[in-house]
Amino acid sequence: MELETLRKELEQDKLTHVDMIDCIDRGFAQIVKMDSRGVLLYNTGCDVYHLTAREPAFVQEALEECRKGTILVCHQDFLVEEIGQKLGLQPLEFYHGVYTKPQMPPARGEEPEIRQLDIGWLDALNPYYYDGSEENVLRTALERGEMLGAFIDGKLAGFIGCHQEGTYGILSVVPEFRRRGVGYALERHIIGFVLEQGRIPYCQVRPDNKASLSLQNKLGLELSPHTVYWFF
Repeated sequence: MELETLRKELEQDKLTHVDMIDCIDRGFAQIVKMDSRGVLLYNTGCDVYHLTAREPAFVQEALEECRKGTILVCHQDFLVEEIGQKLGLQPLEFYHGVYTKPQMPPARGEEPEIRQLDIGWLDALNPYYYDGSEENVLRTALERGEMLGAFIDGKLAGFIGCHQEGTYGILSVVPEFRRRGVGYALERHIIGFVLEQGRIPYCQVRPDNKASLSLQNKLGLELSPHTVYWFF
């Protein structure tokens, strides 16, 4: 019942708190601390804490409940400085891009072939995702069956997948196939993939990533009115 009540409260600012809502919907949410000042939620599916608060006084008590070295996502900018000082960390800032429509975005012209990829594709994808430095991210998405590939004339043109915490991303387009609508097609289909699971499709976008912001606009996503901050 507590989680149901919390979900209704989070819906009042759905775009900002979509990560916490998705965590609840997927059955991974564990309330660590909650009172009138704020909420600390633990995502058992990916070992991440989510913090949203109305008062700075809640922060110290919440941080004492967090295991050292675990990722913390903060949803209010006025808490960032205090959290950064206490943890000795600088956050990464993101908008949530949220797809709120019931049907996947429309196609834009001829699309590449889209296929679901399995773990056998790991070595082929690795060079195109942070030069192989994020192999574990690729491996996890492939093993869970949450990676799609785009193919043009039988050749891999790009790929996209879902992160453990619930966002979709991991988007990469092979250089020779860029500016051909591959990114749009991949994101369109991963949105459909997430919708089929009865979930809310959402991604994270850096405020300075103009290309990604433009792509989310074309696809019809709504940006959260506030950014969220990842400490890790």
